[in-house]
Amino acid sequence: MTVTIAVSSCALFRQETGDKGAAFPFVKALTMVNQRLTELGQAIEERFKIVVTHTNSKDRDHPANNIEKYKLDIDQVYEITGEKSFVDHLNEIKPVLYLSTNQQNVREAIIAGYGAATMYQRDYQEPSDEVLRVAFDGDGVLFSDESERVNTIDGLNAFFDNEKKKEDIPLKQGQLHTFFRELVQLQQKNEKNCPIRTYLVTSRGTVSPGLRALKTLKAEKLEINEAFFLSGAPKGPVLKAIKPHIFFDDHLPHIKEALENGVIGAHVPYGVKNE
Repeated sequence: MTVTIAVSSCALFRQETGDKGAAFPFVKALTMVNQRLTELGQAIEERFKIVVTHTNSKDRDHPANNIEKYKLDIDQVYEITGEKSFVDHLNEIKPVLYLSTNQQNVREAIIAGYGAATMYQRDYQEPSDEVLRVAFDGDGVLFSDESERVNTIDGLNAFFDNEKKKEDIPLKQGQLHTFFRELVQLQQKNEKNCPIRTYLVTSRGTVSPGLRALKTLKAEKLEINEAFFLSGAPKGPVLKAIKPHIFFDDHLPHIKEALENGVIGAHVPYGVKNE
């Protein structure tokens, strides 16, 4: 099982300086996981395939130079040309996750059915490479925005009533569900020594809203390492304590909060919060 992750060179490296970009710690941790899985004796298919996309045709070697400089084990540098649409290029790569600083490309990827998120070049505290830590919001990311839509349109009380009534009905899949499932499957195949940890950091509370989220994961036999149900409290302090390599959320203020706490946030522009 090869899990293809596509990252634009503008997210991996800062274009002005060639320094490490917002996606660098995440990609570096992916290469660490590949190395550890190899040491555990896994077949070559049991790994991440990392593809760096590049659009600057005037300086084609720019990402390659930085990849060599930082000794990153990248599988492919893929040039995006004007000869066909961006989505056609993605259809060739077939990533389960695409990361870029280009908001338009990210939106096109999501419309085409790919998990995608926008990165923001800010200062961050580079996490340790011992374990890949990935944090997810729930609604609009792991799950669809169906409940969030009720909250936004009809209010908080309607949301609580909806979640209580539908507590045993699994939520539909969100934009990054496939990526999360691939992480879980890698964990399950390497149960004792897998260097991956996943986190759910959601504004849902611990009663029916939280129970519905957990029951949804259980129904799909997807285990998450740690879940934080914050009942609307700020996410920043929890994220700062977790120190994830990347945090995905559909609500831009939560991404800004993560960035303010030195955490690398990636915005998923999907659902009612982004209409």
